[in-house]
Amino acid sequence: MSDSNELRVATKGAFVVAPVGTTAPTDPYSPWGANWVDLGYGTQDGLTETLNENRQTFEAWGETEPVLTIVTSRATQFKINLEQTNAWTLALYYGVDIADMTSSGSGSTQFATFNDPQTPEPKYYALGMDMIDQKDRPMRFIVARAEVVTKGDRAYKNDTVSAFDLTFSTLSAGSGGSAITRMFGQVALPA
Repeated sequence: MSDSNELRVATKGAFVVAPVGTTAPTDPYSPWGANWVDLGYGTQDGLTETLNENRQTFEAWGETEPVLTIVTSRATQFKINLEQTNAWTLALYYGVDIADMTSSGSGSTQFATFNDPQTPEPKYYALGMDMIDQKDRPMRFIVARAEVVTKGDRAYKNDTVSAFDLTFSTLSAGSGGSAITRMFGQVALPA
């Protein structure tokens, strides 16, 4: 049955990261714990999720339609364009550990310094994404382990925020758990 109350428009949200294995909230209403870092403002583009599945089909003699399909791979990516320049957005975009950054100066002369890695290696993070719809209903996605796989161009000019365009690809949780946990507030299951 058609029900306009089931339409959702994500009007705001948050994007957080933490070390892999960090305990996440178990519902979409609780705040993120102390080890989760809020990455700040994202652009009006919001969050984009891409889900790709590859399937193998099996046919039977005398049948014109496949009789069986199996999923051979499933890959999920999340794309966000972060606007704030802070240690975490720099680390994610340039692929450097925060421990490899130095901070110098103080107040208005403070600055962070780091060198690009000579041999970049993947960095793995736990991700948290919160979206709030037009009726304040939460949607929360928790990714056990992900890495940045695509980085968009950064523009440095007077009419654009120099944002960090990042695409994260989810990876196996490694502990036998689910790669992604999804929570949708105020959704009832059928009786």
